[in-house]
Amino acid sequence: MAALIVDRFIPARATADDLTAWSAIFGAGQSELSGSSVDAKALAEQLRAGDDAGSRCLVARRPAGGPIVGVAALRPQPSDARIGYLRLFVPPAERRTGVGSALLETAFRDAAAAGFERLQATVLAGPPGESFARARPGLHVLLRLEVEEQRLDAAVLRRCRDLSTRKHPGYRLAHWRGTAPEPLVASFGRVMGHVLDAPGAMFQMAAREWDTAKVRAWEQTMTAGSQHLLVCVAVDLASGAAVAATVATVPQDGGPIADQHDTAVLPHHRGRGLAGWIKAAQTLSLHESFPETSAVTVTVNQQNRPMIAVNRSLGYRTLRERLLVEMPVV
Repeated sequence: MAALIVDRFIPARATADDLTAWSAIFGAGQSELSGSSVDAKALAEQLRAGDDAGSRCLVARRPAGGPIVGVAALRPQPSDARIGYLRLFVPPAERRTGVGSALLETAFRDAAAAGFERLQATVLAGPPGESFARARPGLHVLLRLEVEEQRLDAAVLRRCRDLSTRKHPGYRLAHWRGTAPEPLVASFGRVMGHVLDAPGAMFQMAAREWDTAKVRAWEQTMTAGSQHLLVCVAVDLASGAAVAATVATVPQDGGPIADQHDTAVLPHHRGRGLAGWIKAAQTLSLHESFPETSAVTVTVNQQNRPMIAVNRSLGYRTLRERLLVEMPVV
């Protein structure tokens, strides 16, 4: 077998073919991990434009100058600059041939040079991902996560119609695509600040004040690659403010799978069924706008039993489990 070479990959300097190949492997791996659809072409455009400039990318080739057989990206974890977050993907045909190990060793050397104390990564539970990760000394599991899927079939849509039409006195629904309307942007930001209330969220995101400027910056990030951003909120009639919100994205060209991201409810408005109400309405709105989309996926911490119960009421079922793991940089 030809020698395996791992090198730094700089998207802005890469050939078009290499950028396409790198993005295809990364996108396929991310899809396998999350259950979502990743537009490799949009990913390549983002990388070329420097939209992920905080990441250090790696590429494995066999032989030197030959085809790409594995990829990785290392960036600081938003929740703690001392922690690096590693995404490492190897196509099935190249697994168990040393590609993943070579990428991992290089990533750890880069992490040490960057001053990271620990590395975190998300792996699929069970073989081969979990067994590969557990071979690293000092690994421990921070979170167990469920990847859930909502198939947009007739039964699920009926269930969502029933839930979305139930009365919630004192509240109304509001939807938008892309940017939040000015009257709601500030209160929407306050709701999004409570995403960190979910169990384990502190491991994956940093606390921040969601003022209007931060909301606008987040909207730009969420629509990178021309993704469609869909938001549904519950508005408190007494104050006119958003008090619950849920967020989804749909790929640029529609596509079969949408991603449901964060759902949050302000503390004083919990226990009133608002999360299920807005998520049901969001599903119906998404289906109406993108009829070619046949499923929605979401990842939920297994400890977040209230949200899992809400998802079950909306027809979500577990596709697979994945683990957020952490390893010391030594």
